[in-house]
Amino acid sequence: IPDIICGDLDSIRPEVRVYYEKNGTKIIQNPDQYSSDLTKSLKCINNDPKSPMHVVIIGGIGGRFDQGFSQLHHLYTASKDSTLPNSQIFLVNPQSICFLLMKGMNRIAAPLGPGLFAENVGIIPIGRPSVITTKGLEWDVTDWYTEFGGQMSTSNHIKSHTIEIDTSERVLFTMELDRSRPE
Repeated sequence: IPDIICGDLDSIRPEVRVYYEKNGTKIIQNPDQYSSDLTKSLKCINNDPKSPMHVVIIGGIGGRFDQGFSQLHHLYTASKDSTLPNSQIFLVNPQSICFLLMKGMNRIAAPLGPGLFAENVGIIPIGRPSVITTKGLEWDVTDWYTEFGGQMSTSNHIKSHTIEIDTSERVLFTMELDRSRPE
């Protein structure tokens, strides 16, 4: 049972709302149609005294393509918006996890194996072009210019337990999840 449900609630069925309210969930309705339910939820989190924290969005980049792009858009804009949590936000679906890497040097723990990560990763420039240098991937690059509509690092492979990525701009980083079960 969630602590809070927030959004415009335009599609919540009355019996579902009553169920959660009876079970102690705080319902916060925000009728603003100029922001998404994801942004409304992030703003609710920002009002939580436990902030900053990691935010994991289960089902991220799933469903309709337009909603997936909206989630990437909000992931990108949230990193610049002071009204949203000062948190690392992760979008997770059954196949992969993605998150933003900030300008500068980023180190990512990348243990491979059942129930952890598979070898495939991507570094996708969103918002603006970037120059990246990588270490720990099969096809490392040095001072490599990347842009949407130009060259992008997709389908690269993890070759180290720690990946280093130095980037001149924020970029989206994706890692494939290993869905096999540990023995």
